[in-house]
Amino acid sequence: MTQHNDFKTLVRARMRSTGQTYTAARADLLRERDDDLAAPLHGAQDSPAPAPAEPLAHRRLPTGRTAGVPHRERPAESGAVGNSLPAQDAASTAVGHQASSSSAPPVPASTDPAEWERAHTVYRRVLGRFVRDGRVHTVPARRRARVFVLLHLLAAFPAGHTWSEVEVNAILRTMVEDQAFWRRELVEYGYLQREAGVYWLPARVPERSASMRQETPAWEDLWLPVHLGLSAP
Repeated sequence: MTQHNDFKTLVRARMRSTGQTYTAARADLLRERDDDLAAPLHGAQDSPAPAPAEPLAHRRLPTGRTAGVPHRERPAESGAVGNSLPAQDAASTAVGHQASSSSAPPVPASTDPAEWERAHTVYRRVLGRFVRDGRVHTVPARRRARVFVLLHLLAAFPAGHTWSEVEVNAILRTMVEDQAFWRRELVEYGYLQREAGVYWLPARVPERSASMRQETPAWEDLWLPVHLGLSAP
């Protein structure tokens, strides 16, 4: 039942994004799901299809998060957005992260260059099916493909900042039609933390259950620690 409701949510999100009827949106999502099943996402080495540029990872900025809070990282401010970017600047930041080059970001010193390039190739190939010119034009039917889109969105949120919900929506609006849907997905996957209307990036890579690990691409394993400032770029 949960999976059925999740699929209906995806159909409605696609209808809002594309203007399709329910039947057309459902048919397209089912076809994409079948394509996902037929194409392995981990370790694929085929040539990348035309795809939107990869946003560069950001260096970690100074942060006021408190330490030692069990089970959850929290911003230093309670109920306030002390490190937030102004809404206009936040939206501009999101646009600015749509880089013009299709090459992979610089390889971290601790990472094998071939593995980094291979993971980035798969990331771009899959992302190209759902994103055009930096904007999400199709909602992936399968959750494992949706993670690629979430990583694309996450690149617009630099570490060390906090945002209000209005500011998060302003950033997402430059890339998606349904900001509420994708904001919830970012929180669900642990890419954004949230409390009392304040959002921030986690202080560590989110823990994954065995089932979620099956949906997690290699690009998350390699790129996310750099984006969070946990390893040197």
